[in-house]
Amino acid sequence: MKTVSKKQLYYYLNLPWSYTIEQEIHEGKRYFIIRVNELPGICTDAETVVEGMDLIKECIEGAVVLYLKNGEQVPEPIKKEDYKGNISYRTSGKRHYHVAKLANTMHKSISKTIDELIDSGLDYLKIASHR
Repeated sequence: MKTVSKKQLYYYLNLPWSYTIEQEIHEGKRYFIIRVNELPGICTDAETVVEGMDLIKECIEGAVVLYLKNGEQVPEPIKKEDYKGNISYRTSGKRHYHVAKLANTMHKSISKTIDELIDSGLDYLKIASHR
């Protein structure tokens, strides 16, 4: 196992992690489940969001130390500025036709129509931070 330097730990603990916070009620008691989106399996629960955020930071530290000691790459948050909005997308002729037909009906470009379809899908999946 490798050793973990304070510098490495500081770097990872100060990354802009993103979280999913869910409120649950169990046996009449409210609590919050907090997950780190970039670190699979890293979650905690607490009676308040503030308490949960303190606890999740400890969980992140433990996960980072484990990744580094095992010589594994630590997953990092993606950066919005790394994405320029240019996606190459391959699809079937049938789907292309249906999207083009929809775009024509809506008097919009195919790109704008695809954006709106993706936004609708993200809203459906409740990915609130997509915009």
